[in-house]
Amino acid sequence: MSGAAPPSPEGASRSGASRAPAPDVQAVVAELQGEVARNRTAGAYPASLIEKLNTPFHPDEGLEPPEAHVVVESARPLRSTRPVVGAVTVFCKRVQRRLLSWYVAPIAQDQNRFNLAILRELRAIEQRVARLEGSSAPPPDEPDTETPRQGGS
Repeated sequence: MSGAAPPSPEGASRSGASRAPAPDVQAVVAELQGEVARNRTAGAYPASLIEKLNTPFHPDEGLEPPEAHVVVESARPLRSTRPVVGAVTVFCKRVQRRLLSWYVAPIAQDQNRFNLAILRELRAIEQRVARLEGSSAPPPDEPDTETPRQGGS
């Protein structure tokens, strides 16, 4: 027995199936655009959809600046809406938090220092790009480098 595969008939691929020809992308796009134009003139789309399609797309619109997320809290508020069991659960979680705060707080502080360093570098790069592009945009404010105290209940 030889390890070589027999030649494939009529130019078929090794799996035995022939490859389908590549579609003409421009023809497909033109066909889709024509279909959309026919549906639009026929009134198949609601006016609210047409309005949304005509508004410019801004993916970062409404997002908070990175400074809003730079500080990581090691402890979040604890609360429960359950009458009796909730108070016991919150108490137990507070005890656990205090017992682990010596371990968690330094990790959060390290993460905050890293986040602030990265943010400073990002702003420096933005300023350099603005200078290189000749932009007259004012430089952004420096982030607050003082991290809040971590830990506790």
